[in-house]
Amino acid sequence: MPKFSIEIGVSLDSLKSVSTKAEELNFDGIFYGDSLSSYQLECWTAIAIISSYTKDIRIGPAVTFPLIRHPSVLARTAATIDQFSNGRLEFRVGLGGKTMKLDSKKYGFDFATYENRVKILDESIQIMKSLWTEKETNFNGEYFNLKDAPQEIIPVQKNGPPITISGKSGSVLELLEKHGDVWESGGKKDKDYSALIQKVDDMCLRGNRSKVDKSIEMFILMNGDANKAYDIFDGWNFFNGSPEYVCENVQTMLDIGFNRFSLYFVDKDGSPFVQNEANLVEQMELFKDKVIPNLRT
Repeated sequence: MPKFSIEIGVSLDSLKSVSTKAEELNFDGIFYGDSLSSYQLECWTAIAIISSYTKDIRIGPAVTFPLIRHPSVLARTAATIDQFSNGRLEFRVGLGGKTMKLDSKKYGFDFATYENRVKILDESIQIMKSLWTEKETNFNGEYFNLKDAPQEIIPVQKNGPPITISGKSGSVLELLEKHGDVWESGGKKDKDYSALIQKVDDMCLRGNRSKVDKSIEMFILMNGDANKAYDIFDGWNFFNGSPEYVCENVQTMLDIGFNRFSLYFVDKDGSPFVQNEANLVEQMELFKDKVIPNLRT
């Protein structure tokens, strides 16, 4: 069965009601956005708060970036939340792109080249997996060095939280082969998703491993103004229309081979990236009532 999770970035005032509503509607996961310069709360603090409001729903970042967090600290944070949530954390990572580049400039972080961001992510995941599973970690890398680092916080989930790796490039797919449990293509449109999925499956076959789950990010607005231009979403998987129209497009992605969906519900009354609680709840209810029951799985 496909899994449907929501991506949010709501304020503290709305966090409890939105989180509990998502669980009440039986969404599979709730993922909080990770950004330094938006209106959003600090990502990992928000995830911890969400875990205290919920009991069963999976939790995690929409995508988090080891580029701006030392892997030893991030591993400890993730393990703590996995303990507190009784093993519900999804660890979702990416390289960071245009938004992270702008954030880094504003807040004083070095934004490494693409090739170096790949190396940083690779080393970070190796370190975090070791800290989650080994009594002691020693690591001598290009960017990070650990010596006799003891395992302090042990995740509830065996071998640590499942790792989703987001991205489409060959270098990112190599990281998926080495480290990933789930692949997410992200929210930017691709001209040939079937070829991408085949590439991921071939990667699994080459690595003599079982196929990974395949996720896609979708930006959705139902029953809004279909004639309104949202230029900010040009080139992205943005679906603005009736629940029936959204259902058709989700079905297309299901038929191609995606079995996980990360849904960002766009606000129809204001900024597309500022989620109004009432509109968000309305969109969640529409999706559960009008879209999911009409999918062929």
